[in-house]
Amino acid sequence: MKIILIGSGKLGSQLYKTIIYKKDLDIIQWVVRSSKKTVTPEGIPIVQKVDKLQKADIYLLAVSDNSILKVSKKLPNNAFIVHTAGGVSLNITNQKRTGVFYPLQSFSIGRDIDFSSVPIIIESKNKKDLIILKNLAKGMKASFYEMNSKQRAKLHLSAIFVNNFTNHLFYEAALICKINDVPFNLLKPLMQETIDKLETMSPRAAQTGPAIRKDKKTISNHLDLIKDYRVREIYKVLTLAIQKNDVQ
Repeated sequence: MKIILIGSGKLGSQLYKTIIYKKDLDIIQWVVRSSKKTVTPEGIPIVQKVDKLQKADIYLLAVSDNSILKVSKKLPNNAFIVHTAGGVSLNITNQKRTGVFYPLQSFSIGRDIDFSSVPIIIESKNKKDLIILKNLAKGMKASFYEMNSKQRAKLHLSAIFVNNFTNHLFYEAALICKINDVPFNLLKPLMQETIDKLETMSPRAAQTGPAIRKDKKTISNHLDLIKDYRVREIYKVLTLAIQKNDVQ
């Protein structure tokens, strides 16, 4: 399978590292807009512009959501254009052959991801192209799931809650620890147990803490400890949400 990879950000770099060593997958060009090099260490041609591309089975867009349409307009009308965004519709591009290859994972600089543990959400306008996406996922040793754009958007929303929002709470907790000279590392076993228990329990059943117990005294003490108005409001909103969920 001949692939042109477009984008070299967090996801694009991870896709390159994964695909380059897979037997049945062949990156024939990598579009890296800011690169001054013409070839990767593995011998893959690097190009800066999408108007200098060869013919490929898949044009895989690992670009920002706002750039998908702009980039796709510069690609051949008969090409199979595949974007990797969780919250962007299949129909955002003008080509007749379009698809989605959305890896449901968080990607960060300095972290290598094993795609065999990453679910890939796929969608295409026709069945033949869907087979190509399935083969791409299989070639990467990843599991795949077919979803339409509406389902994928809801899944992406859920991912924001479990990853981005949760990570922000980790940040706030780490800041509280730093300000008060207590080790953040002491919280890591608790963080891990929060995830591990979901293997056998629902999130609702796993809920603990002063909010679910309606422990007004502890909640009040916590609010007194929080000097930052913004953080205090987060605490209040989450406490109220937990308590409302308990009565549903």
